Amino acid sequence: MSNAEDKQFWDLVDAFIEKANAACDDADPGIVSAALLNAAARFNAFVVASSSLDRKEYIDEIESAQKYLTGRYAELVRDNLDDYRDNYKVYIRPDDEEDETPQ
Repeated sequence: MSNAEDKQFWDLVDAFIEKANAACDDADPGIVSAALLNAAARFNAFVVASSSLDRKEYIDEIESAQKYLTGRYAELVRDNLDDYRDNYKVYIRPDDEEDETPQ
C-alpha cells in the first residue's frame, strides 16, 4: 500500500469503529459486534462476486476466497485480542491494580 492508501485504510478503519461505538449507545455491544461481522461478510462476498468475470469464475473462487478471508480474520482477531491483553489496563481499566497473570 502507498502512504496515501495506508492513510485511507486507517481512516476507514477508524470511521467504522466510531460508527460501531456510536451504535453501542442504543444497542448491546454483542449485537453491534455480530452486525458488524455480518456486514463485513456480506460486503466481502459482494467484492469477490463483483470482481469475478462471470458466475463460473465466481463459483470457482468461492473456496479460495473463504479460506483467505477466514484466515485473515483469524490473524487480525488474534492480533487485536493480544493487543487488548497487553494493554488491558490502558484500554479498559486504567484504575485497576496490575494483574499478575502470566502472558
